Amino acid sequence: MLSALGFSLLETTVAIAILITAIIGPLTLASSSIKASATAKNNLIAANLAQEGVELVKNHRANNVLAERDWLYGFGDCLTEVGCTIDALTIEINLCGASCEPIKLDEQSGLYSYGAGNPTIFARKINLVETVGAREVKIKSAVSWTDRFGAQKFELEAYMLNW
Repeated sequence: MLSALGFSLLETTVAIAILITAIIGPLTLASSSIKASATAKNNLIAANLAQEGVELVKNHRANNVLAERDWLYGFGDCLTEVGCTIDALTIEINLCGASCEPIKLDEQSGLYSYGAGNPTIFARKINLVETVGAREVKIKSAVSWTDRFGAQKFELEAYMLNW
């Protein structure tokens, strides 16, 4: 009676195929998890920056009313199609131009602004669109960025009334 002293080529091929399948599945899952984590992080930052843009507009409107100025005073650049940027620290409003400059992150304070800090991948553009004469405007705060997964954008809209 003859006994097999080793594995045949067919058995070896099947064993390698099973091992490859067992290794590739978890690697694919890990890769998908890393992508989802990076995307979720950037979406969360973008959503907060967009919300901050809306709040900065409302804050500027409140300051105008308290100073007894026209409620849209200083928003001239934001009322154009090009849009504007508003710095969270200085409350300075600037025209975007061809493209809005990237928001900077101050690593020590953790604050985003256009002043001190390192440039981030995020750029915020704010547009105001008059909807009902001089009584209401639609605030559009859009944050765009490009990461290794391509160009992304998060937009937020809100309405603001003349008090």
